[in-house]
Amino acid sequence: MKEYITIKDFGPLKDIENLQLKSYTILIGESASGKSTLMKVVAMMRYLYKMANIRSYLKHSKITSSPFRVRFSTMMERQGMEKMLTSNSIIDYSVVMNDGTEYSVRIENGRMGALPIVRPEHLLFEKVSYISENRNIIPTWTQKASQNSGATLGYYFHETNTDFARASEKDKEIRLDYLGMKLQITHPKGKPTRYMIIPYDNRHTPIDLREASSGIQTSTSVALIVKDFADASNGFSFKDAFNRSVLNYLYDTDRLTKFKAITEPNNLNKKVFIHIEEPELSLYPDAQCKMIEELFYTTINSDADREINLMMATHSPYILNYLNIVLNQKDESRAKLTPENIAVYRIFDGETQDLLMQDEHGRWIVDTYDLSEMMNNIYREFVNMGI
Repeated sequence: MKEYITIKDFGPLKDIENLQLKSYTILIGESASGKSTLMKVVAMMRYLYKMANIRSYLKHSKITSSPFRVRFSTMMERQGMEKMLTSNSIIDYSVVMNDGTEYSVRIENGRMGALPIVRPEHLLFEKVSYISENRNIIPTWTQKASQNSGATLGYYFHETNTDFARASEKDKEIRLDYLGMKLQITHPKGKPTRYMIIPYDNRHTPIDLREASSGIQTSTSVALIVKDFADASNGFSFKDAFNRSVLNYLYDTDRLTKFKAITEPNNLNKKVFIHIEEPELSLYPDAQCKMIEELFYTTINSDADREINLMMATHSPYILNYLNIVLNQKDESRAKLTPENIAVYRIFDGETQDLLMQDEHGRWIVDTYDLSEMMNNIYREFVNMGI
């Protein structure tokens, strides 16, 4: 399956035409250029297509009156994007299956068109996750959950916090090799969940995640959520998600007896879409590169029952340059991407520029000129000072 997005006159995004979204899609650009807006639009449209799949599955399973309604205006308001939508705005998300069949979700004239009916052979079970840039406060927020009842820091923080909490439901340890540490999660009886950061070499005693550096806090949330989605045996369960979103509703509305499953949910293709704002936040350059390597390797080698897609918005020249290592390295023990499964786009003046290219040797590389040139400019300015 291939995905494409078209966006016209939506906030800072003026003219994006049939942009292909790949398994790994990286966005760069200046502040306020529209990186996060583009990623939020993609996440929203993927969610709508997920709803189309659920409604189609139920329709094919004899539940003709859909229990899942989508209120587009409420969705836009909740996500803080309602002011970007004008009468001239167009958003078109399309999915093209391997046999050429195309499904699309379209927003035009301020309204969302009807969701498509997905054929049985094309049904997908999808999970859409968004990891917000203000994730650094999650450890403290989690410890004060009872005090935070009714409080909110916005839709995307809520989504991130929900996935973080779900990934923390069991006692576990996860490796943070990019830091040389591990995260230990325990659930003391009658007390809040405990998150401890433990160095591999015991160079210091274990510390509570709330007391760790900002780089450890922001990156640990990302690592925990991504690794949870990649782990079918001890992490995110599509079966549990199906029971929560579909079977429980049918039971509560006395429709379960009418339900004649067209196929078992476990037989559906499964995709997880993870969208990460600024994965590099507060991390030292070396740790940024190691973290990206670890995230790529984890998702490439995720459990066989699911495919994981990553989309990232970044300002980091280190991450952008490191993509060239991931594209060209030959070590089988490390992450390896190809032009078929990675896309790198620069957002500029409301449009996108493809940064993936071939050099004079035929190697696929990412054009890092924009983010690398600033370092050269600084050096030239220093030399010209004549100190």
